[in-house]
Amino acid sequence: MRLNPVARADLRVRLTSPKALGMVTVYLGILAALAFISLPPDLGRLDDLRQEGLLLAFLIVETVLAAYLTSAPACGEIAVEGEKSVWDLAASPFPPGVIARGKVMTSAAFAALLVIMATPFMVVVAGIRGEPLAGVIRAAAVAIPVATTLGSLGSLYAAVYDSDFARSFVHWITLLAVIVGATALPPPWDGISPVRMVVVAVRDGFRPEVLAADALYVIVGFLTILAMSRRIARIRAEARAA
Repeated sequence: MRLNPVARADLRVRLTSPKALGMVTVYLGILAALAFISLPPDLGRLDDLRQEGLLLAFLIVETVLAAYLTSAPACGEIAVEGEKSVWDLAASPFPPGVIARGKVMTSAAFAALLVIMATPFMVVVAGIRGEPLAGVIRAAAVAIPVATTLGSLGSLYAAVYDSDFARSFVHWITLLAVIVGATALPPPWDGISPVRMVVVAVRDGFRPEVLAADALYVIVGFLTILAMSRRIARIRAEARAA
């Protein structure tokens, strides 16, 4: 099957750009530091740092970082050299649907890549804590849809808002609403929080509320394809009218 040309170009840039590689290096460095903290006390670490919820905290941090690092380049908050926004691609000959699907595919592939790169650290932490790897797998099934959807929304914001400040502002409002605001909601509405999803998935497995929240993020991701396609068509119509 032929890869979407927009996704192919975006992924090539994200895998070769110095800024993108630096971004990934910082991400892995943070996770490596957390894994280092989890070392047992006989290797020089403090025993009180090896708490029962260390793996859970690690997975939450990994999910939040993956969500931010997927959405920030998509909305232009972290400008990756050579990666074109939806607004820029509106002037290309690609059909609106191809552009929109390509941006969502870019977010999905990059989110999956970040989770895969974090897997060795997660395995180390799980091994040190004596935790089953099933929890790590379930956390990945939460992190990837969440990061993909937030990345898709970031691409949509890049098409809707021309101002860098407006894009960053809306982007951070979205992150705070999803990660912090949703966590503070009363049950069952707090189930859409990625933090709550990871906690439930790791401790209790794929409960119905986790599967429902995952499905909701997937639906929102598909809706962003429609919204981006319409926005691109509108940009082109406005350009022709001018």
